Amino acid sequence: MKKFLLGSVVLALVASCSDDESDGWGDEIVSAPAAMLNLDSIELTDSLYSWYLEKRACCGDSSSSSRGTSSTSAVSSANVSSDSGSSSSIGISCSSGISSSSGISSSSAANSAAKDPDDEGSSEEASKVRLLPPAGFYDELTIPVPAPEYGGKIRCTFNGSEPTSVAEEFVEPYVVNRNTVVRCAEFVGDSVARKSSHTFFINEKVSMPVVAISVDPYKMFDSKNGYYSQGVSYCAEPCREANYWWDLELPVHVEFFENGSASTKRDWQIDAGLSIIGQWSRYRAKKSVAIKMKSEYQDGRIKFPLFKTRPEANKFKAFNLRNNGNRFVSDYIEDPVLTSLMEGSGVDYQRSRQVVVFYNGAYYGIFDMRERLNEHFVETNYGIDSKQVNMVKHIETTVTASGGSADSYLEMLDFIDKSDFGTDAAAYEKLQTMMDVGNYADYMAAEIYIHNGDWPDNNVRAWNTADQPFKFMIFDVDHGFGWDWAVSGFNYTSHNMFSWIKQGGTNMCFTSHCFAQIYIKLIENPDFRRLFINHSAVMLDYYLSYERVVEATDRMTATIPYAEMDRDMKMYPRNEHSFDKTGATLKSYASTRTAAVRREYRLEFGLGDDISVTIGSTGNGNVLLDGMKLPSTNYTGTFFAGNDMLLTATPTGGSVFDGWSDGNMENPRLVSPVDGSKFIAKFK
Repeated sequence: MKKFLLGSVVLALVASCSDDESDGWGDEIVSAPAAMLNLDSIELTDSLYSWYLEKRACCGDSSSSSRGTSSTSAVSSANVSSDSGSSSSIGISCSSGISSSSGISSSSAANSAAKDPDDEGSSEEASKVRLLPPAGFYDELTIPVPAPEYGGKIRCTFNGSEPTSVAEEFVEPYVVNRNTVVRCAEFVGDSVARKSSHTFFINEKVSMPVVAISVDPYKMFDSKNGYYSQGVSYCAEPCREANYWWDLELPVHVEFFENGSASTKRDWQIDAGLSIIGQWSRYRAKKSVAIKMKSEYQDGRIKFPLFKTRPEANKFKAFNLRNNGNRFVSDYIEDPVLTSLMEGSGVDYQRSRQVVVFYNGAYYGIFDMRERLNEHFVETNYGIDSKQVNMVKHIETTVTASGGSADSYLEMLDFIDKSDFGTDAAAYEKLQTMMDVGNYADYMAAEIYIHNGDWPDNNVRAWNTADQPFKFMIFDVDHGFGWDWAVSGFNYTSHNMFSWIKQGGTNMCFTSHCFAQIYIKLIENPDFRRLFINHSAVMLDYYLSYERVVEATDRMTATIPYAEMDRDMKMYPRNEHSFDKTGATLKSYASTRTAAVRREYRLEFGLGDDISVTIGSTGNGNVLLDGMKLPSTNYTGTFFAGNDMLLTATPTGGSVFDGWSDGNMENPRLVSPVDGSKFIAKFK
């Protein structure tokens, strides 16, 4: 018989004799017959080890020495706590101790006796409630032998694979002395009655959020047959012969620890599917993956606020773990920094955070955890049923849908191709029912500012519903901000973005069904041209300002301690001299970018000098600038001389429009601003 030996344990014993629900998932009851199910004894919580031990101590072996309000455990309260997050300083009012046969080394003082009235059984009976201790970070750990709940046999694996009916039976305490995934199931015959998958970290120090993935190592990492592997002796980038180009999804178990090794509990866990994503970046040793929740695996949703920028968005169908794409060799944050500038603008982007990823307990480095741009993104961020969403990807002349249908997008492209927006005002009005032109203008301004060479013939995403015209989403701007890796025909330092758009990008796609065709045709309309210039001025002055770039850069850099960067760089060596750990390169580029873009606008549209204009209101209401909600109720920004403005006063809170401060009563109102102009709407 195999003895499972990996280390030793000393555990703090905490909490009172009660049940609690912390993260909402615990042992999964899979296929136990109805007669076997005893739901009262299967907690709906990933109970911390203290709860497990407390059940044994409060309700179990009376021959053992009793415990009291303190413990001499070597495990700190940061590593072991009650389900509610309480520390190990909380005592247990119980008389029963833990016998040495349990595999737990612990000593404590005596205290008053109490017994859990809901469980009159022995320590063996209490241990049936939980297959494994809670996942998490330990100094030492020994796993006691779990007792069957349904009269079956407990079988476990320790390499990330799911246990089968022929896996080793768990019959002796298991000592953990290194990071280990333990996956156990109770088998009644060949059927699984319940199961658990837990990652245990031993003396692991991580000061960032941790994503722990359990996966069959043979299917994932085998040098010839593994999904993650190359599978051939050699091939050049992007190595299309490699296994990591397979169209494959592997079942995985995913756990999340919000506070890294300081986490007192696992914040969530879920069964999901994993697939490798990306294009050329698949060649890297660090590979981007998608984690997809589906009903075939489990409930199909993570119910947790993954991203601080939108804590109310707490139901996710999927997320990506990105390897920093093409910027892998130069920095961690360029893409998430630049796309995050869209926060508050109305342009969709992938919210993200930097995390550390472990596969089967093994360190795999720093990844960018981010939303997936699919129909479920819309459900999460807009509350619209994903079944109503058409989510499209546009590359050159090819349009595909990841959710819904691409038909309405193709109809829009056909309409644009056949229309003359310079002379047909009705065509422009109809287009506005197909596409959110304000969103499109803001999106275009952002791509132009970022100086993205891998666009507009690539990296275009948009979505619509029956009630919502198409909105564009900024996506994959790795080749922006002076990135010097070759994009054919693109000068990464000085290329005029208007010329690049009208050229159709590197593939010169500027005809029917090309994304560039939208701009080429639409900019001929004078109303859109005015709107585009005014929206761009606000984007450049506020959302894309140097100050916001610096703030976002500093904020994201602060989430990746230098010690974590050093560990990642050791795992995946890069040029220390050219790799930017501080974000200085982004800040330097941003310091001159706004002025350069404004020069391009002047050249493209024959605009005048910069002018300062104030647009505001008194009372309950605000003013829209060519349909755009301004960053503040009373906004002073830098605009272009020679471009008119369409101002619309919009009452709120039951107020009514009472004219402009200069006595004008028109609404909407077309104005020709000069430097120092103020347009203040009055509401009463």
